[in-house]
Amino acid sequence: NYSTAVATFESTFTSKGDRLLQMSGMKISYNTLLDGSGPGRLMSVDVWDHEAQEYLPLERLKLYKFTTDNWMCNHFDQFPSFLKSDLVIDGESPGIVDPENLINIQSVVGAYLVHLKELNITYDTSNQGKFVNDTNAFEPLAFIQTADSCSFDSYWESKTQTCTPCPGGKHVLFSDKLISFSITHDSEGVKDGRNVLSNRELYDVTVAPRSFPPWVVLRNSTSNLMEGSTVLKAGESIAIDFDVNALVLSEGTTRSTVALGVILDGEFPGCLTDLDVTYEILVEITPEENLNHINNIRPVGLALMALAMTSAVVFSLWTHKLRKHRVVKASQPLFLELIGFGTFVMASSIVPLSIDDSIASERGCSMACIAFPWLFSLGFAITFSALYAKIWRLNKVTNAARQFRKLVITEQHGVLPIVAVFTINGVLLLCWTLIDPLKWQRQPVKEGDPSSTYGFCESEGNASTAFITLLVLLDLSALVLACVQAYRARDMNDELTESRWLGVACASWVQVLAIGAPVIALTRNQPVASYFVRSALVFLVCVSMLLFMFVPKMMLVYKKPQEAPKSSNKYSKQHVNTSQQELKRYQDRINQLEQSLKQASANEESKNSDLETPSNYSNYEGIEKFEDDITH
Repeated sequence: NYSTAVATFESTFTSKGDRLLQMSGMKISYNTLLDGSGPGRLMSVDVWDHEAQEYLPLERLKLYKFTTDNWMCNHFDQFPSFLKSDLVIDGESPGIVDPENLINIQSVVGAYLVHLKELNITYDTSNQGKFVNDTNAFEPLAFIQTADSCSFDSYWESKTQTCTPCPGGKHVLFSDKLISFSITHDSEGVKDGRNVLSNRELYDVTVAPRSFPPWVVLRNSTSNLMEGSTVLKAGESIAIDFDVNALVLSEGTTRSTVALGVILDGEFPGCLTDLDVTYEILVEITPEENLNHINNIRPVGLALMALAMTSAVVFSLWTHKLRKHRVVKASQPLFLELIGFGTFVMASSIVPLSIDDSIASERGCSMACIAFPWLFSLGFAITFSALYAKIWRLNKVTNAARQFRKLVITEQHGVLPIVAVFTINGVLLLCWTLIDPLKWQRQPVKEGDPSSTYGFCESEGNASTAFITLLVLLDLSALVLACVQAYRARDMNDELTESRWLGVACASWVQVLAIGAPVIALTRNQPVASYFVRSALVFLVCVSMLLFMFVPKMMLVYKKPQEAPKSSNKYSKQHVNTSQQELKRYQDRINQLEQSLKQASANEESKNSDLETPSNYSNYEGIEKFEDDITH
């Protein structure tokens, strides 16, 4: 650095570097555009490495051996003396001049040239790139450092005469920066954790507690940290075992920091030797999960089901017992019993509605999901197709009687619509079950809140929508056709048809569905309310059908016959003066009705239980009425 600083580069030998220190095994670069004062103009120094067989950059704190003449070492004042023993950098050793083995420099050069001649190598008198003027480099080598030249984040190390960066403790680290715990409200409330503190620095450190949350308790050997400090040697690690006492925490998320103070052991003048190393603990305490089971409301739904099913059984047994009674027989007991059976099946659909994962497995709940549409749809189909067949059969016979035609429709003819509707329902339900069945699922009531969930039935694909639509259209078709037949039979006697009561029942069902359908949609994520509404709808449909179909007939069966009015000995003038033509017209009508009654009796004996023309029974009533008129 000195030689490049004092070189004039202006003498006769400027191109070869006048006054530059000549050496072998080194390459230097300098910038003549810079002033030789101050940091100098030496840009780089490369030294030949015999092991690597290449030139490598000169390292400031690396020890090198070199040979020079004694005049350079001890007599040329511009260069430091290499023979003194007061060298300050560790590892440096002074030069040695052996008087007994003095070697003349000319002899050394001569021996070198002889060696080249033996190798047939011509000595190259050029500088061989050992001196390069690099005018593009402007940052000289800063090999000479002093205590005053150290920056704020470094300290002066006298042993190496070097400004050394302050140790920042960047390599004293915890293995985890964040440790999370998720604790349910009903758990024991104590969770254990561990974090590892490692010292990857080249010096020892002292670790002491700085801050700990009150709900974090150190355990095992690490509990000593709370009592004092611990020395952590270079390369060592220590496990921090702790417990989290969640019993003192409230529901929700709690986050706190654990901090340990790290003190750097050693002398680092001017450096901050006290720092903190931290990690965070996150504790999430979730409340007890609310599964929204229907355990409390389930008895209510089962009670409604039991009431509806009991009513269906009672009315069916009553029909079977009084099947020979004229009112029951005229109402076609087979179809009445089918209506009772259909409502029984429909009411039993409350059973799968009452099943959730509090009493069954997920597979059992999925089976209950698909069982509900099977029971309700088939029961509905049986009920209203039987009602349709009953009134249709009656209308056919009545229309034939009005046209004075003889027509016999057996019960087998009426069963055909029932079988058809039942079969189509079964096929649709079977395809639904095989292709896209309903499955039990559970999801949060509010998105993002897993503490409150509810179970429901849902299919994975879109085929369920198509099957539900087809089933609804099919069952509603049976209801509409039954209503149409009832409307056609609106003028018949109540003992034969239920058209008037069916109209009242349809009106009530429309009201129930108009209120119930929106309520079901609104309570979809509220299992208790949804279960009660659905069970109540099934109960109302079943019970209203039974009451409107059977109660009026029971009233007719158990109705006391009215007593005939007592004859009066006094007649009004109007009755006495009745014209002979009017009396003759009454007598002709009575004769006509008696003939019809005889024909009906003959048909009854020959056709067993086949339904007769209903006008026969009506004519019987007409005879009684005309006889009363004649009496009066």
